[in-house]
Amino acid sequence: MIAIVGAGEIGGAAARALALRARVDVVRLIDERESIAAGKALDLMQSGPVRGSDTRVEGMADVGGASGAAAIILADQAGSAEWSGEAGLGVLRRLLNAGCLEQTVLICAGSGQRALMQQGFDELGLSRRRVIGSAPEALAATARALVGLEARAASNQVTLTVIGNPPDRMVIPWPEASIGGNSIFSMLTAPQLHQLERRVRGLWPPGHGALGTAAALLGEAAVTGSRRLFSAFVSLDRDNGTKAPICAWPVSIGPTGLERITTPVLTVRDRVVVDEVLE
Repeated sequence: MIAIVGAGEIGGAAARALALRARVDVVRLIDERESIAAGKALDLMQSGPVRGSDTRVEGMADVGGASGAAAIILADQAGSAEWSGEAGLGVLRRLLNAGCLEQTVLICAGSGQRALMQQGFDELGLSRRRVIGSAPEALAATARALVGLEARAASNQVTLTVIGNPPDRMVIPWPEASIGGNSIFSMLTAPQLHQLERRVRGLWPPGHGALGTAAALLGEAAVTGSRRLFSAFVSLDRDNGTKAPICAWPVSIGPTGLERITTPVLTVRDRVVVDEVLE
């Protein structure tokens, strides 16, 4: 079961993606405006048979309904912005006090929730292994689509990640990127890649649909396990053992949260940017 806290645009998009993909048995859409959560849940349930999905979608108001979820997606309130600041911290505190965060993976779906993640670590003692931000994966998906268009290839043939702190201190590790298993350098020139990276920076923050879908994909990985690498906001360990600021990094995700953190091959320019982020 996956619980989504917030039935706004991001939360609704996450619920739709989960219902469409039908890889989890139950999705609980939770919002204080219960009628909106219930309405969206009913719409998805009614359209399920048409799509061939048997995922049960439920709407409710009490965050305690997230208890027992393998993954919790922190999204946005109905009619409001993504959870942040004291309101967001209050939701995290209620989830923690209700025992909902002990054995679950928390996916922070919003593009601006890095600060809230840090508050959760510092003030609530949340597990750094079990709290992950999914917004960078939405940006990486956009980058794959743009690369596919430029190379006249399908976007699902493009492999790349986004690292750093979007949009200003963000890089794409091009040496590790590929198209259909071929090095990206064999299909696109350095000037093309430089221009693509500039375009990707200008597309931050991603739209609600992209953010919700990315959160759904990471939530699924937390439930079922996945060897796929995602670009995600995480808290890394420095070489001296201290915690670095939250940044986007390629990781794999499973039922215990972060399962693998990879170190991408970086150019000298990219390494300078990353070192600035991790200071």
